[in-house]
Formats: sequence, structure tokens, C-alpha cells
Amino acid sequence: AAHGYLLSQFLSPLSNKRQDQWGGSLENRARILIEIVEAVRKVVSPQFTVAVKLNSADFQRGGFSAEDAQQVVKMLNEHAVDLVELSGGSYEAPAMQGQARDGRTLAREAYFLEFAQEIRKVAKMPVMVTGGIRRKQVAEKVIESGVDMVGIATALAIEPNLPNAWKQGHNVTLGLKPITWKNKTLASLANMAVVKFQLRNLSAGKKTKPNVSPAWALILQQSA
Repeated sequence: AAHGYLLSQFLSPLSNKRQDQWGGSLENRARILIEIVEAVRKVVSPQFTVAVKLNSADFQRGGFSAEDAQQVVKMLNEHAVDLVELSGGSYEAPAMQGQARDGRTLAREAYFLEFAQEIRKVAKMPVMVTGGIRRKQVAEKVIESGVDMVGIATALAIEPNLPNAWKQGHNVTLGLKPITWKNKTLASLANMAVVKFQLRNLSAGKKTKPNVSPAWALILQQSA
């Protein structure tokens, strides 16, 4: 329920203009998410992990806000959700890809940490924060801040052995550079194309190429 995909569109008052039981109030806009969670929980065992990926905010005026996210997490508290993963943004308002960020290392890499800390105050389930985390020191600071888990999917696509390297005390520098194109939506798509390029290489038994041209990766993705 993040990044502007269907469930995220239902949650956002900016995109959800329905005037029935699926739109209007936050309770109505969250109804489809809650019913999906309930339906999944009914057909899996109690030991099966059910997680929800949720935008901390979609960073658009009149859209899904941080306060909305807190209220949705309170709703999920009552539906046996085992984990909430927090991200943010959408294709219209990318929160991570291609954007240079100022401030401390923690703020530059852990994009949604402040939101996650607020969600942690109301969540009864563990909270994971994802988005931009590349280094062990940053991951450790995120955990020290009170967040339960750290998501590092993009970093793993670049360096699949990253957790073992961290465990062994190696200071791994990932070669993935920010894409600073003026068109942030296109930069977001190119960033995803670069990551998918790495995954295709891995699936074919090849090494990753973090320095692949974003434009080339995007062209390859469109022609695949």
C-alpha cells in the first residue's frame, strides 16, 4: 500500500475521489486494505507472517499524510499484522530516487526514519524502515533509534553478500550513485531500472554492475 500503486491510491484523498464506502473518510479509504489483510489472515496459518508496506506519506499536497499513516497503523493493530514496512513517495513525487539530500549521514540515507519513529509510538507490531540505507553504521543507528528492522533491498541487489560483509566487519562501499536528472519521475524510473538490471544479472549467474548507465538500463528495460 505504497508508492502510488492501487492500494496506495485508495488511501490517498488526492487520488481517491469515490463517494461510496471505499472513499471519503480515512476509514473508508483504508477499508480495502483492511479487508485484504483480513482475507489473507483467514486463509493462512497463525504462524504465517503477514506484513503491510505503507507510505509514511506520499509527499503531495492534499495527499496521504503522516497523520493518516499513524491512523492506518492503529487500524492494522487490530488485525494481526506481524510487520509494517514504512516507505514513502510515488512516481509523481519521488521521495528517494535521483534526489541529492542535505544534512547528516543518517538523514541522507534513512529517508523515512523520523516518520518511522512516530509510527513506532502507535504500532503494536514491529516496524521496518526502508529507503536509501546503504551502510552498516546507518543501519545500526536506525535500530538504536527504536525502529525494529531495517530494509536494505536495493543495497542487496548491488551486493548480495552485504549482511555477511557487515557481520565480518568489512566496510563495504556500494557503487550505486544517485541519479540527479531534472525530471524526478524519469529519474525514479531509471533508478528502478538500474536495480532491475542487477537482479537480471544475478538471475543469470552474472556479477552486478552498479555503474551501469541509468539511461542504458532504462532502455534495456523498455526493450525487454
